[in-house]
Amino acid sequence: MIDRKQQALVRWVDRGLDAIVGAAVLAELIILFTNVLTRSFADYSILWANEFGHLVLTVIAFVGGALAYNRDEHIAVHAVIDRLAERWRAPVLAFVDWVVMTGSAFVAWLSIDIVESRADELSTVLEISMRWFVLPLTVGLALMAFFAGGRLLRRDRRAVGLAGIAIAALVGGLVLLAALAGPFDGSSFVTWLTIVCFAGLMALGVPVGFVLAAVSMLFLYFADASTIGTVPATMQSGVSNFVLLAIPFFMMAGFVMTEGGLSSRLSDFTVALVGRVRGGLYQVIVVSMYIFSGISGSKAADVAAVGTALKQMIRDNDYDEPEFAAILSAGAVMGETIPPSLPMLVLGSITTISMGAMFIAGLLPAVVLALCLMAAIYVRARMANKYPGIKTPLRVLARRSLFAAPALLVPLLLVVGIATGLATPTEISSVAVIYGLVLSAVLYRELTWRTFWSTVSDTGVKAGMILFITSTASSFAYTLTAAGIPTRIAELMIEWAGHTGWLFMLASLLILIVMGALLEGLPALLVFAPILMPLAPKFGVSPIQYGIVLLISMGLGCFAPIIGVGMYISCSVTGTKVEAASKAMIPYAILLFAGLLLVAFVPWFSLVLPRLFHFI
Repeated sequence: MIDRKQQALVRWVDRGLDAIVGAAVLAELIILFTNVLTRSFADYSILWANEFGHLVLTVIAFVGGALAYNRDEHIAVHAVIDRLAERWRAPVLAFVDWVVMTGSAFVAWLSIDIVESRADELSTVLEISMRWFVLPLTVGLALMAFFAGGRLLRRDRRAVGLAGIAIAALVGGLVLLAALAGPFDGSSFVTWLTIVCFAGLMALGVPVGFVLAAVSMLFLYFADASTIGTVPATMQSGVSNFVLLAIPFFMMAGFVMTEGGLSSRLSDFTVALVGRVRGGLYQVIVVSMYIFSGISGSKAADVAAVGTALKQMIRDNDYDEPEFAAILSAGAVMGETIPPSLPMLVLGSITTISMGAMFIAGLLPAVVLALCLMAAIYVRARMANKYPGIKTPLRVLARRSLFAAPALLVPLLLVVGIATGLATPTEISSVAVIYGLVLSAVLYRELTWRTFWSTVSDTGVKAGMILFITSTASSFAYTLTAAGIPTRIAELMIEWAGHTGWLFMLASLLILIVMGALLEGLPALLVFAPILMPLAPKFGVSPIQYGIVLLISMGLGCFAPIIGVGMYISCSVTGTKVEAASKAMIPYAILLFAGLLLVAFVPWFSLVLPRLFHFI
């Protein structure tokens, strides 16, 4: 009875939070789009739009992040826990819940001081108390603790007890160590302790965002306990960059277009256009991934949309399904530099690189990787004398082109809008959503109210997960700086590479590939980009080109055979075993690495378009 009541309470809380986050997303969408219209046609800007946007960002990041945790949407490394015996897995899962519950509750308690300290401050335009900009952090973390506590109540009592004893012993031991052997300020012991705890928590399957927050608190507690209150402060400031609002709206545009029928029409058009080339549907996958990457920015959404649309055709035409998953993964790596790539948006928010320059710079490197993949598919198909082109009558091609043309305008709208300065990436994201809604609901008439709300809900949850990781990565970056790690890495890089740019570039891309595989992609970029980006000019490397190289490297690690989480997404969509798909992926991974080297050591590919559009 208690369990049933508790589950009902969790469901009601989930639905209430879903409504709150959804309302925040829709309100900001309306304000952003209205601001674009009024500035374009009436030369009038909504002055309070930025402040309201910052408030919405914190709601999505922390309340939406809590929803994402309740729905198991947070990124975590499962390579170890999935291989444990059942009798060990239950206590480990309970331990993860204990970490999330205690850590979230502690940071929520720390944030109360910040809420109180900012109560008398007023925002510049709206003139509301600044505590409203911090309160979603406190509420969101308290909700995460609530959801984690609910999970513990539903788990096996013996496993929960063992895990509780383990967490109490761990925390007690660390506190005792700090009391007996401290202070550790300036000691390398703290750095190594933090690294060990980071690796341990990641291996146990603690969600990445919580790991970053936990090790940040651990380091600050041992180094200088009085500074531990900076953790919630840096988490809140980590999502205060207005450009981050583009993340939920580009995701929403992709969801709307998938639910509204645009995805199927684009797939039909691509089959008619390039299916006639040797390699057939494999060539279609690459081109489709390029097009879809220019709409949603989310690799998981792109893989799901393209894989689902083509899966039945692949089976009906007797194509090799493991290779289908491999090419789908390779296409996702290529798409990391195609605007509006979510990692690209995050990279722009944590560095000083112009977002417009990044968007333009990523187009040609993606073309290079796409051509490499298509050439490899063609050669392999010709050598095996398999997969002839699928010939489509010209009248069918013309009809499918006509149906797909409105959807194909979306990537063009993004590039032209940003390149001409008509709107910021954030504003363009709202235009993309409205445009997708008009096409889906009015032209194609496939988007219903139910599916529309589903897209709003998915946007709040998935964007909440990404923004929460961004917030904790900001705290982790502060910790790294306090530890002097960026300085040490810079000194090590200069000592190892001297002033040789190519050695620095090679080391950087290898680091991001390995860490992208181990840290599940985006978190690797959040952790290492702030460290490595300032070093690029010292080695004579353009920050724009370097950013593109980091993005591709991260993507290659994320979709690396066997260990990359992206491979598991592709295999889940295609219904393929990971081992078979990973074997098929190896030659494409080698080819992508060769293409990455080409982009890394030939700056022209990344810089020609930004120069052409006067971004540099």
